[in-house]
Amino acid sequence: MEKLDKFKEFLDSGNPKANITKVALIALSLAALPGLILPAAAIGIAMRLIDGSRYGKKYSRKQIQDSISGMKRQKLIEYVANKEGKTIVKITKKGESKLRAFSIELIEIKKPARWDGKWRLVIFDIPVRFSKNRHTFRFKLQELGFIQLQKSSWIYPYPCEDEIIFVADFYGVGKYIEILIIESFLNEKKLKNHFEL
Repeated sequence: MEKLDKFKEFLDSGNPKANITKVALIALSLAALPGLILPAAAIGIAMRLIDGSRYGKKYSRKQIQDSISGMKRQKLIEYVANKEGKTIVKITKKGESKLRAFSIELIEIKKPARWDGKWRLVIFDIPVRFSKNRHTFRFKLQELGFIQLQKSSWIYPYPCEDEIIFVADFYGVGKYIEILIIESFLNEKKLKNHFEL
């Protein structure tokens, strides 16, 4: 549910990144709860979710329909018959991958009201053959606010285990990382100042 909450926040934000295809695909995923399969008629529900100023921009019915048609052409969604012979819309694996990518764009680590006095140290030893994955994972850590302690170790003061596991799995490096929770280390004063702790 946390991922879907982030999608809802994204829709409510009016963020320029919320282009019509993203909004439509996310709305379809929300309409499909608890799974990612929904009756074709429920597209109307998804369309109503995004047909109005509630999500920062009003899209015309034609824009929405064109977007849904475009998603079908891109193989993000497909129409299939269920056991009862009714036509349903299914978000494909490619569509699910897009949703995960949007989630990666939106992921953030919430700062608690009070620091618990512990540090989260992410260490990794990613094989050379995955150098591109290593680079993007490292870049995402930096984007999330981590500070590089050594070449393959990054540190952050707040709980972030779930978020980092999600990010690492997305980039295909989950089995090469470890997250340590530590109470203190040499020269931590400089980082305490950096994070204003």
